[in-house]
Amino acid sequence: MNLLSHEAETQLVTGTLERVDRYLEEREKLPQHHTELISQQELKEELKLSFQTLATWEQAGLRRYQPPLEDSRKVFYRITDILVFLGVE
Repeated sequence: MNLLSHEAETQLVTGTLERVDRYLEEREKLPQHHTELISQQELKEELKLSFQTLATWEQAGLRRYQPPLEDSRKVFYRITDILVFLGVE
């Protein structure tokens, strides 16, 4: 039993493949990070975000990473977490 015509199925597959290709092309343009982490400052500069926007994103579920040292204030985010949060991946 076929739910879609052959033509509709072909269009659906072609459209999906085109979207995947565009996604992969855009992903290759992203700067490569050896650790898969980006600092809060780098993220703010790259996406032109304010500190308040990042705080809102964290409240909405974006996870932050900090070194386990008492005097460390550096904050990092996993790039894949950001992409998932934004609905890109």
